[in-house]
Amino acid sequence: MALLIGTVNALLMKCLHISKCYIYYADNSASMESAFEKIARLLLTESKKEWTGVELSVRSGYSRGMVSRVLKQLEKDVVVAKPYKNRFVLIEPIRLLVLWSCRRRLPEPIYIESRRSEADLDRIISETKGIALTQFRGAWLRNHYMRTTSYELYVMNGRESAVARALGKRSDMPQRISLLPADAGVFLGSERVEHMPVVSVPQNFVDLMCTGGSGPRVALHLGISSGLVEM
Repeated sequence: MALLIGTVNALLMKCLHISKCYIYYADNSASMESAFEKIARLLLTESKKEWTGVELSVRSGYSRGMVSRVLKQLEKDVVVAKPYKNRFVLIEPIRLLVLWSCRRRLPEPIYIESRRSEADLDRIISETKGIALTQFRGAWLRNHYMRTTSYELYVMNGRESAVARALGKRSDMPQRISLLPADAGVFLGSERVEHMPVVSVPQNFVDLMCTGGSGPRVALHLGISSGLVEM
């Protein structure tokens, strides 16, 4: 475990330099994700798949030229390899996870004040469409490591007001419930865990890594327990 933490810390330092290579690929709009993030999510969510540039272009929504530039950089950084012509496979998941964590910027949260019990909140969340838990709540549901009373939820763009009303009322101050507006890409690989909607393990891992505090420690535990990160 100590060796793994040391490895990740070393990668974090190195990726501060490497991640600068991807600045060109970032969209200037805060409401849109870069091609790098969308491609990273696809590669990690379907980590055993052999991809073509055309498939990644269609799935990410970015041009074939943009996808090609990102893949060339990832190949240069020994994150992906080409077993055959025009086919790419992920060979270093932990490296891509750290690179993505360096670039990830969580959406500005919408804080929700609520007097509802956890049982009530769980029921509402389990019955609501267009949302998925992440960060500490998502990790807690998956492996019951580091108990939390907070709820961090991605909410499909356009659904924020309806979800906020269902859970409580908006607040200008930090609360135990945080809504994170997001587009459909964030929900790729989401699943039901204990009847609750939760983002994919790679998405949960990256969100924790860029949260700060105990986030990276919880991320590592999640990565190991899920098999995403190999010791």
